[in-house]
Amino acid sequence: MNRESVERNLKIGLFGALLTLVGDLLIGAARFPDGANMIDGYFAIALAMPAWRPILGGLIGFAGICLEFCGLMTIHPLIREKMPQGGRFYKLSMYVYLAVAGGAVHLPCGAFMWIYKSVAGAAGKAVGHDIAMKYLLYFLLPAAAVFAVFFIGAGIVQFIAFFKGLTPFPKWYCVFNLLLGKAVFNGVRRLGNTALINGIGTSNM
Repeated sequence: MNRESVERNLKIGLFGALLTLVGDLLIGAARFPDGANMIDGYFAIALAMPAWRPILGGLIGFAGICLEFCGLMTIHPLIREKMPQGGRFYKLSMYVYLAVAGGAVHLPCGAFMWIYKSVAGAAGKAVGHDIAMKYLLYFLLPAAAVFAVFFIGAGIVQFIAFFKGLTPFPKWYCVFNLLLGKAVFNGVRRLGNTALINGIGTSNM
């Protein structure tokens, strides 16, 4: 992969990350009821927001994650020679990311909120909550579990490769890692309960 190709793929990946952020802000940028935990908070804001927001947010996020793949794959050539097994796992993980993160995790997050709002409006909150929770448990959670194994594994491989100096970059570049970024974005929730903070927390990738 030459420099021009790498730069192009990184730009595509960064654009995809911005799209994903926009999608997540559409889904999660709302104030939760006081005292609500995260799941109850999303249930509450699903009823308060217009139906188009989780639909559009899920679709935009799906497109964004597909584009992120281009940027994430630029890591693979950096580690494949000095860390061959880790490099193969990282490459596999990125294909799992492409296959699972958008269509089986991100898009269903929007669908989960839309289902609750739609069913609650037609049959009441109790029925809507029951169906949305079943969708969450039967479909979203298994896909998210598969995604988590490879996402966490790839993050660890990437961190080790940079931390041990197995790439052409300085060791401290290990901080540019999705797992660390995820922790930071999740940690933002501790700053308060506002629409912006909850939106950033939703976009914790």
